Formats: sequence, C-alpha cells, structure tokens
Amino acid sequence: GVLNEMVYRPSEGVLASPYPLEEFRLLPRVSDALKLFKQMGFLTVVVSNQPGVAKGKCTEDLLSSLTERLQAGLASQGATLDGIYYCLHHPEAVRPDLRVECDCRKPKAGLLRRSASELDIDLASSYMIGDTGKDVGAARAAGCKAVLIAERGTSEVRPADHSNTTPDVIASSLWEAALKI
Repeated sequence: GVLNEMVYRPSEGVLASPYPLEEFRLLPRVSDALKLFKQMGFLTVVVSNQPGVAKGKCTEDLLSSLTERLQAGLASQGATLDGIYYCLHHPEAVRPDLRVECDCRKPKAGLLRRSASELDIDLASSYMIGDTGKDVGAARAAGCKAVLIAERGTSEVRPADHSNTTPDVIASSLWEAALKI
C-alpha cells in the first residue's frame, strides 16, 4: 500500500498483498520518492508485516520473488532500497513455527530497532511511512515521526488497526509524503 498496489480479495473482503507474482505493481512515483529521500540524506528501508507465509497464503520462495521484482522494478527506474526487513509471524499462523508473539510484528518496534542497529539509523530523526495504524503505532513505539498514507481527503486508518494512530503527517502517496517531509 506504500510501494506497491494492494489487491482486493472479494472472497475475503480485504485488501491484500499481491499473490501471485503477476499481481505485483509498483505505485506511481515510488522511485521518484525514494530518490528524493536519498537526496535528503535518508536511508530507505522497508519494514513490513508479511503474514502470508504464516497463514499459508504464500511461500517464502514467492515472497523472495516478490522482493526481487520490487528491487528490479525500482532499479529499472534508478532507485534502490538500503534494507528490507520482514516479520513473517502471526498469532493465528497455520505454520506452528511462525505462530508466536514476537517483538517484530508491527505495531511493535522490533524490526525498526533491528534495522536501526544494523544500518546505524537514528530513529528519533527518522520517519516511518505506512498505510495502517499498525505502522503509526510502530513509529510511536520506536520514537520515529509517523507518516500515514491515506486515501486523498481522509485521515482515517484502515478499520482493523490499533489505537495510538494519530500521525504527524498525512499524505495520499509516498511521493506526496516525500514532498511534505
């Protein structure tokens, strides 16, 4: 919902990640936004809950293929990411090894802290840009500024999200968020 298009699943009544691979599409101006962040001196890092593996909706191989497609799509437009961190856990996982209460699943800040440690990021000077209240909650837990990508004209987060979801910045796209920052 920030870098790539989400896919509506009518059978589930939800917006979901693009499974299969052919559904993957970068959103407009994502590469431009990432290049602008780099010009401003920021590292660009993906921190994402990816419960599809835990729920049996995709394999780790498919997630790797989606990640490769993301990176190739960005590279073809002259943009790069400095890191990609996924949480594969979910408390209702069908895979027992992934059915855990972890500190990396947003709205907890474990992945943000891990990326900060590994990439020498100052979280207090950073922005967490996401499209759900979980992202805003993770930003709050990590001490980052929170940017919410919301549909144009709204400041609402998706319904199943958590409290503490008032963002510092609201934008309609990653490009608009980059311009506001």
